[in-house]
Amino acid sequence: MSKFYLPSKVHTYLKRLQIEYASDGKSLLLNILNSARILVVEEAGYDDWNGGMSGHDVKFFLPVDVLSKIKIREQKPVAEEIRSDLSTCAQTVENEYFRAVTFELENEMDPEFQLASPLSRQPQVDPDNLSIWSPGQIRLFISHRDIHKAAAKALGTALEDYGISAFVAHDTIQPLSTWQHEIVKGLQTMEIMLAFITDDFHESTWTNQEIGFALGRCIPVISLKLGSADPEGFIGNLQALRGHLTDEKESAPAIYKLISERFGNKHRLQGALVNAFVASTNFDETRHRFDRLFKVVEKLTDDEVLQIIDGFSENDQLHKAIYLTNQYERLKKFLERCTDAKFAINGRTISRVDEETTDAIPF
Repeated sequence: MSKFYLPSKVHTYLKRLQIEYASDGKSLLLNILNSARILVVEEAGYDDWNGGMSGHDVKFFLPVDVLSKIKIREQKPVAEEIRSDLSTCAQTVENEYFRAVTFELENEMDPEFQLASPLSRQPQVDPDNLSIWSPGQIRLFISHRDIHKAAAKALGTALEDYGISAFVAHDTIQPLSTWQHEIVKGLQTMEIMLAFITDDFHESTWTNQEIGFALGRCIPVISLKLGSADPEGFIGNLQALRGHLTDEKESAPAIYKLISERFGNKHRLQGALVNAFVASTNFDETRHRFDRLFKVVEKLTDDEVLQIIDGFSENDQLHKAIYLTNQYERLKKFLERCTDAKFAINGRTISRVDEETTDAIPF
């Protein structure tokens, strides 16, 4: 047994950081933790300060698709941020510290890689690399009987305006994929589940297993009651939302409201709305998606502002949308309200305005 305390706590600290990074929207750091195999090198360094301090290194072995997302010049500050966060978790531990965090490419022939282990026994699946999800959107798995696939697809389409990416089995799956394997990946990477509680829902082994999978991962489950049957089993105590198979668009606002309440990650929800807005494919979508942003968002991050500026420039369904730029200046006023800065819009260009010189400067 090791004589040190910190090495035994690394996985616990990292799981805490997983929750923190997910809540703060730090997708790169979360991706690193989710995909890495981790090795602690005990007493990699020693410091005579304060009676002697033993320093431990934490090595993250990353798959190539994750490591390639970190530019070489950025690797050191990214690793230092994780090391600093680990140190914050360990503030009460005396005579030990985290000396360094390093990133290495996974290599099955490397003896150290063979000793490393993931945060969970089952390797994580990176949702950004899966074709079943739209990047940056909230990942909603719709559990349904096959006969109701069309209605599930229609609802999923209606939810796109809200920044929701819906997985509908046999529809979302690409033709050459093995459907069962893709369903499992959808279940592994979903963030919330919507159950189509039709009268025949609980007669299916598949839908019952999907519910069990969600509950096992502590994923929120929303029940949409579409017949006379009530939710059964472990979801029987959850209040079901009443719906109809013929009014998917009418059901979408109420479902989004429930998702907002049960999802619990305001940053992710806001980011998904921004993603949906900049990806608008027609002027009607632009108007509706902007109105949702305007009602929900009170403060924009710098990254979200840049995303809107870039999206406005590149998407003609935004910079040609009169609704955003007419005499009411809706988009300009929205940006100013959410940033406490001044902006000017000229053609497809949004610029931040220096109030002292009144000159527009690139953001």
